[in-house]
Amino acid sequence: MADWFGDNDPFESIIEEFFGRGRYAGGRRKHIIRGEDDERVIDVIEDENHAYLIFELPGYEEGDVSISVKGKTLEISLSKKNTEGMKEYLAQKLSSGLKYTRTLPEQLNSRDYEYTLKNGILEIKFNKGKK
Repeated sequence: MADWFGDNDPFESIIEEFFGRGRYAGGRRKHIIRGEDDERVIDVIEDENHAYLIFELPGYEEGDVSISVKGKTLEISLSKKNTEGMKEYLAQKLSSGLKYTRTLPEQLNSRDYEYTLKNGILEIKFNKGKK
């Protein structure tokens, strides 16, 4: 019987064959994604030299995000700065902010990263290798 919830996903080999090795994070994804709510807003993509953490953050812009890495701990803080023209309930929700704290896998260089936030999609690119 197939192991649908473990690292032995029967479709992983198909995805690897189609996209190439490292494109699909498989089991490593569990180290960053903690539960069902995270599953909807965080994706992990890897290649030979980089790991990309993709967060869905609708309503936020580049000036609304603060990212810091201390050791192997990634902290992302969000708070909407400009709520002009927004509905009151949405402005209140976005300005109250969000905070994500995640432990990064050992193979990532926590000092070597860059990020972009466009159209509510935050992409953090970490280089793999020496710290």
